[in-house]
Amino acid sequence: MSLIAELFRHIIDFKSSFTATHTAGVAACAEIMASLFGLAELEVVMMKIAGNFHDLGKLIIPNNILEKPGKLSKDEYNVIKSHPYYTHQVLSSIGGMDRIVDWASFHHEKLDGSGYPFSLDANEIDIGARIMAVSDIFVALIEERPYKKGMERDEMYRILKKQGENNFIDIKMVELLFDNYDAVNTYVKSEQAKAEKFYRERFINLIDDYK
Repeated sequence: MSLIAELFRHIIDFKSSFTATHTAGVAACAEIMASLFGLAELEVVMMKIAGNFHDLGKLIIPNNILEKPGKLSKDEYNVIKSHPYYTHQVLSSIGGMDRIVDWASFHHEKLDGSGYPFSLDANEIDIGARIMAVSDIFVALIEERPYKKGMERDEMYRILKKQGENNFIDIKMVELLFDNYDAVNTYVKSEQAKAEKFYRERFINLIDDYK
């Protein structure tokens, strides 16, 4: 299953140059956070697999929306919001991996019930899904894109802490991350660097060969 998840991670990331390292970063963050929280070794492995699968639904999202440098329209945003639903639908068709399905699919759910795509509340969002939600936001904030720079630690902490205080994400997971910020950040960036190297060597060079 780990190898299959790695394969899908590469497929997902290669869909858009802007997301070439995003999945690797989320998987790494979720993995180390699960370990820091004290989940069992098998659960830590499952968290990494779920991280690699978490944006599977983006394969159906048009690149002109994924790569749009400016603000999305309401309709475009609704298209983007559909991706965790499709992640859930695809993974649910594979038997015997219910927790991985949930952890991969619920990263945009919020503890107050205002998230998407299923409007779950705190009672339906377990530790793995809470870790994944924080991991996804954290990695999105540290990433550089053509239209934004990666955020510094203090600014990220303010944003994540506010979301925790508003009962969107688990404040305990936010504090766990920032209590171990250096270790988490170093590991995430290391895994992203490996993913970027793979992307450039296997994908960019392939395009050059066909020019």
